[in-house]
Parts: sequence; C-alpha cells; structure tokens
Amino acid sequence: MPRAARPRDDAELASELSQAIERGEFRVEYQPIVRLGSGALAGAEALVRWRHPRRGTIPPADFLPAAQAAGLIAEIGDFVLHEACRTAADWPRPADRTAFVSVNVVAEQLAAERAAEQVLSTTSAAGLDPAALVLELTGAAGDELAEIGRVVDSLREAGVRFALDDFGHATSLHDVKELAVDMVKLDREFVAGVDGPPDEAAFAQSLLTLADARGIEVVAKGIESREQAWRLAELGCRYGQGYFFSKPLGATGILAVIRQGTLRP
Repeated sequence: MPRAARPRDDAELASELSQAIERGEFRVEYQPIVRLGSGALAGAEALVRWRHPRRGTIPPADFLPAAQAAGLIAEIGDFVLHEACRTAADWPRPADRTAFVSVNVVAEQLAAERAAEQVLSTTSAAGLDPAALVLELTGAAGDELAEIGRVVDSLREAGVRFALDDFGHATSLHDVKELAVDMVKLDREFVAGVDGPPDEAAFAQSLLTLADARGIEVVAKGIESREQAWRLAELGCRYGQGYFFSKPLGATGILAVIRQGTLRP
C-alpha cells in the first residue's frame, strides 16, 4: 500500500474531494469497541479513509478539514452513514450481545431538512435496527447543539443513541447538559494519563464521575496499553477502543471479530 502522504495543495485537494465519492475512492473501516475487563465486543466505530489514486491512502486528519472548508463534509458523512448501516446490518446480534455501530456526524447533517427522516430511512433500507446505531457528534457545541436538539430527541425516540466526542477537551460538561446524549468519548489526552502520576489520573476520574452522575456511558479512546485498559476499568469506565485492542478493520475483518464475540490482546 502506498505510504500515506500529507497533501501540499489544499485547493487541489478540495477540488478532488468533490469527485472522490463518485469514483469510489472512499472506504470505511471499523475499530472495535470493547467492554473493559471482559473484552466482550460492544460494537465498532466507523472511520472513513480516502484511497487517492496518486497520493495513496490519505488519513482523515489530512482531508476532513479541506472537506469542511469546501462544504463537502456532510456529503462524506452521509456516505459513511450509508456504508456503516449496510455493513452493521450483517452483524450477528444474539439477545445477550447486541453490537452497535458508531458513526461520526456533524451538526450540519442533523440541521438539514428532514434529517431525522433521512437517518431512519437509511437504517430501514439497510435492514438495521435503529437501536444498533450510535451517532457520534464531532465539532459541535453551544448554539449548534441547541439547533439540532429536536432532531436528536426525535431520533432517540426511535431508538438511535447519541454520543459526544472528545469529552473533557472539545466537549464540555455544559455541552452534555445542553443535549441529551447516551454516551461520551473520553479524550485520548486523559486516557494517556490514567496510568501515570495520581494528579493526572484524577482528571480522568473526575470526568468519569461527572458522566456517571448523569447516567451517561463513557468510551475511552486511544487505549494503547494493558495498564491503561486495566486502570480505566478500575476507575469505572465500561468501554474502550484503541490500538491495544485492534487497529481499524475492513468490513470482513470486523464481521469476524463481532462473530468471535470477545477481543483479548
């Protein structure tokens, strides 16, 4: 596989983005989310990748800002949502182990006309139970959260769950209070400190306590060691993801992991 490259010409990149979906250059990978302690599979987060014909595989951090600037972020997000729902519809779901798929969305998608209807139409067309879908809001705060509140409420009534990304960093407790959510993603900055000095671990502990007080589940991102996974479980965090457990996988790979049911590194 060609080595990932950082684009030098943002203007050129933006113009190519508008054609990338039509050319089939985007693909979706899935990073497992596990129950800390048991290693049981809880679900997976859908992550978009761009296989550029000349630049090789371009990571999201290199092209999503250009997509946002070009007004294409919602179109890419809709593509990921469709692909993720279609893929997750094939995952086995025993009564005691219902796997969810977490899909990143931006406020712009949920502010669109008939947004709730479109999301539910997507799950229906894919044959996916709305309860198996988690919409993960990124880069939204304040007025944007207030604007999409009714759409979120409508989708939650249909069974869709919501998460806020980067809890403790880009997402604040005020944002959690502003919008009814079921889950938050603990920023990797705090995950990195949980097995360090007590004062660093205290930050993660305080955020976990705040989330627990509001009945909100926490998924710790970027877990890279057994010590971090163990310490987070000890602090009361139920879910985690990161390279310690697994790198993002293709549709076939994540299906095999979901069928396996547990993931113990």
